Amino acid sequence: MHHGPPPGRPLWPVLMITFLLAAASVSCSVGQFLAGDGGARSSASLTQTPRPTFTPARGAVLTMLPGPGQGVLGALPPGVTAVAPDAQSGQPAGNTNVILFATSTPGPQPSQLPTETSEPTITPTSAPTLTPSPTPYVVVSSATVNGRRGPGTSYELIGQAKQGQALMLMGRSAASDWWLVCCISNQPAWVNAEGVTPNGTIEGAPLLTPGPTPSPTLRPPPSATPSITPTPQPPFDIAQGPLYPIQRDDGVMTIWVKVFEGPPDNQKPLAGYVLKVFRNDVDVSKPAQSYAHIDFDHTSWNDPINDLKYNLKFELNNAGEVKWKIYLARPGGDRVSPVTEFTTLGDAYRNLVVYVAYWLAR
Repeated sequence: MHHGPPPGRPLWPVLMITFLLAAASVSCSVGQFLAGDGGARSSASLTQTPRPTFTPARGAVLTMLPGPGQGVLGALPPGVTAVAPDAQSGQPAGNTNVILFATSTPGPQPSQLPTETSEPTITPTSAPTLTPSPTPYVVVSSATVNGRRGPGTSYELIGQAKQGQALMLMGRSAASDWWLVCCISNQPAWVNAEGVTPNGTIEGAPLLTPGPTPSPTLRPPPSATPSITPTPQPPFDIAQGPLYPIQRDDGVMTIWVKVFEGPPDNQKPLAGYVLKVFRNDVDVSKPAQSYAHIDFDHTSWNDPINDLKYNLKFELNNAGEVKWKIYLARPGGDRVSPVTEFTTLGDAYRNLVVYVAYWLAR
């Protein structure tokens, strides 16, 4: 049996059609899959629809099956390698399919990470033991030391500290000639360094700068007092009296006065003193002075029991019922004895005879 073409029909038209179909198929496949310079040069007026971009995996290899005159046009993506057609792949000639598969081709390596530096090992150490310093203080070395509000004698005086007294040290002046201590009169005070002895850690005493010296406050002078100001510790004491040896009511006031010095067994009269007499605070004194050119007189020569010696006498008529105040004085008015007060008011009206003795004690 004959299997060839029918007789009388030539073979070449069939071959020609088959060849044209194969060529057209190859051109479409390559033009759609590979974007190369050849496609770009085919026609400047044709606009191609962009295809999805395919990014091959790291280390992938582009393999093209064998075909006559086939090549790779254009730039390959990073990590893609064109491999020559494999004659043993079993694919028919002219097939332009592309196969991607992983190979051992190394891709770009990431930059080397910095080596971690191990942190230094901190070895704990024991905390240092703090020894508290003793509180510095000063001891008063002089008999007394003055405490002032500032480092200088121009500052106000606060009080005094006695010898041997310990005072806490709080600060010092720039020249270390004054120390601020606590406490004098229950408050901080500055003391002169010459009057105290420092003890303890005085080098750490802080340097203090006080304020300016306060201006002294002027006080008005005291106003004059019309009352009589007694002189402290007058030279004469009252040795006897006031006594009322005789009771009478004739209205005549009589005051017997003895002014003397010496012990009881050797008394001597003193001259030159007057008796100041005030009747209801009105001065009714007389200028008579004590005498000493003769011995004492006697108040009653006929009554030895009531016989009183004197060397000064005061008398006033119409004495009345009033308050009396007397004291011994110098002729100029300076008081030299304590003040004696008595009355002739009411039942005491008969006390019109009075006796007082003044002794020079100092």
